[in-house]
Amino acid sequence: MKIDWTPPPPRDGLAGKWDVFVGPGATGEEEWVQIVFGGILACICFGLFLAVVGKEATWVQIAAAGVLALDISGGVVTNAANSAKRWFHRAGVTTSGHLRFVAAHLLHLAVVAWLFSTVPLTYFGLTAAFLLASAVLVLALPLYLRRPSAFGLVAIGICLAGLPPFDIAGLQWFLPLLLLKLILGHALKEAPFRPEPAGDR
Repeated sequence: MKIDWTPPPPRDGLAGKWDVFVGPGATGEEEWVQIVFGGILACICFGLFLAVVGKEATWVQIAAAGVLALDISGGVVTNAANSAKRWFHRAGVTTSGHLRFVAAHLLHLAVVAWLFSTVPLTYFGLTAAFLLASAVLVLALPLYLRRPSAFGLVAIGICLAGLPPFDIAGLQWFLPLLLLKLILGHALKEAPFRPEPAGDR
């Protein structure tokens, strides 16, 4: 294995949009891992929601839970991939760029707060504050302290997610997976290992 921080440019057309999502230069094996594990995780999350909430959910809630399960599950696996790490932490990407990516996911928190929480303002305010503070801290620390701090923050978030007002029936997976996607996946800079060419092995 080698470490390569320079991604190729995205391809043209629809393939280029896929490249921006998973990281240009992703291998076929990387893409299959993302599709398979992201798909399995999304099915589990959506299935848990249906099993717990069942007929009590409205069609809007069911649709929202499905979209959230698909987006977050895919993101958990994709943002941890070496090609995505290389792309999102390439030269020229600033701290403010990372924070904008994290902040865009406040929409996810707003949807859950509005559609599912009994205390929407409290839920949104506390979860948004924790998510943004975690991202700011991880990105501000020296590189050698980021990994243990990111794991510590996500572990704290997972524990808090089981307490009121964060514990929402059928969506117990939402906050832990969102933290995994954004803090361990996106914000945490890690060396992007690449496979050696077949002839060099």
